[in-house]
Amino acid sequence: MFQRREFLRRSLSLGMGLAVAPQLVKAQSSILKNIPIIDTHVHFWELDRLEYPWLETNKSSLSQDFLLTDYQQITQGYQVEKIVFVESGRVPWQYLEEVKWVHQLAEQNDLIGSMVAYFPVDQGGSAQAELEELTAYPLVKGIRNMGDTQEQVTSAQYREGLRLLSKHDLSLDIHLGTTDINRYLTLIDQNPNLRFVLNHLGLPNVKDGELETWKSGMQQLAERPNVVCKLSGLLTRCHPEQVDGNFLKPYILSPIEYFGTDRVMFGSDWPVLTRANTFQVWAQVLENFTTELSQSELTQVFSDTAKKVYRVD
Repeated sequence: MFQRREFLRRSLSLGMGLAVAPQLVKAQSSILKNIPIIDTHVHFWELDRLEYPWLETNKSSLSQDFLLTDYQQITQGYQVEKIVFVESGRVPWQYLEEVKWVHQLAEQNDLIGSMVAYFPVDQGGSAQAELEELTAYPLVKGIRNMGDTQEQVTSAQYREGLRLLSKHDLSLDIHLGTTDINRYLTLIDQNPNLRFVLNHLGLPNVKDGELETWKSGMQQLAERPNVVCKLSGLLTRCHPEQVDGNFLKPYILSPIEYFGTDRVMFGSDWPVLTRANTFQVWAQVLENFTTELSQSELTQVFSDTAKKVYRVD
């Protein structure tokens, strides 16, 4: 591991590695198509099935149905063995309906290997019965509750909710930017048996060139052994011209250096990814910047870590 990390440090400082030229990002990955993939961050929605306020008031390209069959079509040629469905922002009181729907889909297609459901963690012990009902669904291996305020995460109810997640062997996907990291460090330290999953590389402000502050925050999180990092969500945080060349390289290699390949896992963030680019381009960007990883290390990043974290068979 020392030699590998030493290479990563050298490559970051010297700017080594392949550039992502336009003609390359349009081509299908030649290495990753031979690597088994578990995609740890996939959303589906049917706008007529559940209520999605963030989509219903949004006239973007995301304001339409995105389904499992659509995902399978755009990932043809890759060995996507399983996916992890992540709650998709329906109104909070419909979270069980979303869970039931995903389980119905999984009965029809075994590509769905696990799911991260919504649950109001800040309700603490008062929601224990609801949590037990939720965990009766076998695909539910994790929880995500975006948009928690400082008041919520510092409350006694929230801490009680985290203990309940740990008791039920559920991970917690956390959606943190650089300014939010400090408020979570104490919670992470107080819950060593709870696995925290950092979404989207800690949301770096790539468009404005945020790097050193972000790297410092990532290092602090990586020092906590109960934190895992998702290699996802980067292309929607940068300008189109930043995809070519080496600009994105430190945002990919730094997390691998800090966390190690056994605590980093691939996620496409499809279909949110489509606001900026394609699955193929994201795969090609990752391939170009991980050429020095061994086959076994690539397999860790693209499938083995996910199997461990989300208990995907």
